Amino acid sequence: MSARLARPSDMKKKSKGAGREQRARAVRREADREAEKLRRDVSKLVELSPGGSPERPVQLASASQVEVEALAEPCPFCGERLRLEGPHEVESHGSERLRVARLVCGACRARLNRYYRLGATLN
Repeated sequence: MSARLARPSDMKKKSKGAGREQRARAVRREADREAEKLRRDVSKLVELSPGGSPERPVQLASASQVEVEALAEPCPFCGERLRLEGPHEVESHGSERLRVARLVCGACRARLNRYYRLGATLN
């Protein structure tokens, strides 16, 4: 049983500013970086949620439900109400035609799209 002795290389001196408070600008910059990182993570979750991308459209029975469904959910970033930028549009994605509601948050100005697939049409 041998005890290891501390070597001079194991004993590091604390840097001069180790216990010093950060400047206000450094604190703000760090908070901004954390907020941006959180925003990126929330954006990824929004894309993976139903209606967040053309690969995951929400199934609806009628075109009249698009605006109602789009406005029913709050902003994923701040929780405030979303508003439509205009009437929903029809876009082709692959062989499928999807309805797209373009939304903007009144509080944080986030922009996002929600995708919808309408039920089978009757002839």
